Amino acid sequence: MRAIILAFLFLISNFTSGQDMLSDAEIKRVVKLDDICTCSEIHDATGTHFVLNILCSSTDRIEEFQDLDKVEWPSNPHGLKIEANFQALGITILAKLPPNSQVETLTFNSNAINTYWPDPFSDLPNLRVLSFYQNELTSISPDLFTKLYTLEDLDLSYNKLSTFSHRDFKTLKRLKRLNLQSNNIQYVPLEAFRPLAMLEELDLSRNSLSGELMLRTLDGESLKGLKRLLLGANRITTITKDSFQDDNSLELLDLSYNLIQTIDEDAFLSCVNLQELNLGNNNITFVFQLPSLLQIAILKTNTLYHWPQFPGGIKLIDLANNRLSDVYDESRAEFDNLEVLDISGNQITDWNIQKKLSNLINLDLSYNAIKEIPKTLNAELLPSLKTLRLDGNPIKNIYFKNIIALKHLYMNDLDKLVVVEDKAFSNVVGRDDTEGQEMMDTNCFSLYLSNCRSLEEIQRGVFDGTSLCMLDISKNNLTHIPRGLLDWASVPEGVNLQLNPWDCSCDMEWMLDDILGRMYNDNANLLLNLRCASPRALQGLRLVHWYNWTDRPLCGDVYDMSPRAGPHNTFLMESTSATYAPKVSTLTIILGTCILTFLVVAIALMVYLIRTRKRHRARQAAMQRKRQSATDSKHFNGVDKEQFSALNKA
Repeated sequence: MRAIILAFLFLISNFTSGQDMLSDAEIKRVVKLDDICTCSEIHDATGTHFVLNILCSSTDRIEEFQDLDKVEWPSNPHGLKIEANFQALGITILAKLPPNSQVETLTFNSNAINTYWPDPFSDLPNLRVLSFYQNELTSISPDLFTKLYTLEDLDLSYNKLSTFSHRDFKTLKRLKRLNLQSNNIQYVPLEAFRPLAMLEELDLSRNSLSGELMLRTLDGESLKGLKRLLLGANRITTITKDSFQDDNSLELLDLSYNLIQTIDEDAFLSCVNLQELNLGNNNITFVFQLPSLLQIAILKTNTLYHWPQFPGGIKLIDLANNRLSDVYDESRAEFDNLEVLDISGNQITDWNIQKKLSNLINLDLSYNAIKEIPKTLNAELLPSLKTLRLDGNPIKNIYFKNIIALKHLYMNDLDKLVVVEDKAFSNVVGRDDTEGQEMMDTNCFSLYLSNCRSLEEIQRGVFDGTSLCMLDISKNNLTHIPRGLLDWASVPEGVNLQLNPWDCSCDMEWMLDDILGRMYNDNANLLLNLRCASPRALQGLRLVHWYNWTDRPLCGDVYDMSPRAGPHNTFLMESTSATYAPKVSTLTIILGTCILTFLVVAIALMVYLIRTRKRHRARQAAMQRKRQSATDSKHFNGVDKEQFSALNKA
């Protein structure tokens, strides 16, 4: 009986200790974030207050991080809001996170989450931002967002979502931003968005939306408060007058990079609050009406032949890469507020306007069919202009007929330009960037005259009466430029002379004195490809080679390329004039020595080969005679032996 009682007590003791050991093992499985992740107090995105930032990434080498329910939040003695980032940890299953009322931001970016526990965030009552960017979600269910009554920003981009039900977002009544970019969505799920009464921004770009755009519902409640709608990079083909709700709240609409061909004339008139419209990179040919409050219109890369009727408050127009042949009709256009106009890449031959564009700051006329500088490019009609682009036009002669004030002038890729003649830029004056300051002739402008393949000459008086901040004449066909072209020391931002076929003759000696030293100290990057193309002895040599030389290296008949030390760490170069006998340069001596050495080695090698061949032939003949003697001896001994045997038998 006593033995039975002892055995029973032993079993109870073992069971209790086993329970204790299990508890210890469970405790060891708790993931303490402050031990394995980076925790720091930083400013929030707005910079108004501090937050406790927790960053757990693949570099932390976290093992078995699937059990998020075992997470132990770090101590937070100051009661700060918490931003937790679990990035690229290989998480596939999202577990339920432990309670914490201070967590406001959670990101699970770049994982492989495809399933999740029910109600994973129900114990985080103050969560405002949640991101599942770049995961493997194929569907969502209502229990993913249970009790997230305070959520304002949800990012589900770069997943594999395709459909939604009307219950998926039913608890997200305070959501303001929803990002569904780069999924497999084939139509706009209006019924699923019905509970999102406070939604202001919706991103559906880079999905599989196709056909006619339809955002209208019978009751007119879905997306009623939406202000920003992004639908770029889909396959939408048609916009009709029924595409949008009546009196909607849209302020920004992006439909770029679609296949839109047809737009009803009054399709956008229901968007009474629309301020920015992007229809770039479609196939739109016919014009349509634009809403009256529109300020930004992007219609680049379409097939428009005519200008649309823009509203009076328009500030930015981008009609680049269309098929326009004329400028707008001034009798119908009201461009008093226009600040940016881009009509590059069209077939416009002239800029013949008569009305002043008082607020225009940036004008792009590049890559059109303009053959000469239009006389209407002047300060009277364009009093606020800062940037003018005339790149890629068939301009043969540069001359600004009237005074124009600029900060940046772009005239690159002028393939027809051969010579820039005297006084070409004399009427171009600089403009100060300081707002409200009057234009002064002493202000400078930057000129970009690069990649003009036929440009061979820039005459001396090109910049008379003006001042440059920066000059770029790289990638042309220049061999010389005059020393008096401008005051080189007064160009504060440098001169780009690279990638021209410079003739490094005595006429260009001044470049070493006036330009090289200053550029070496202030703009050394502009010397990387500043090289000589001629004479042949200097071809490919960088001009910086002669930095700090005290002699005149480009004015000698024969160039000694070996520098020798001079006083104060300078270099001297040996040069000769016509009155002295020419000296042999070090390069010539080295070349002659190499040739002579090569000849000596070749002769010695030839003699060695001849002698070796003779010895080899003699050795071969001796070996042949030896083998023949052995054969004869063997044959002779065999015959004698046979004769001797025959005599013995007889």
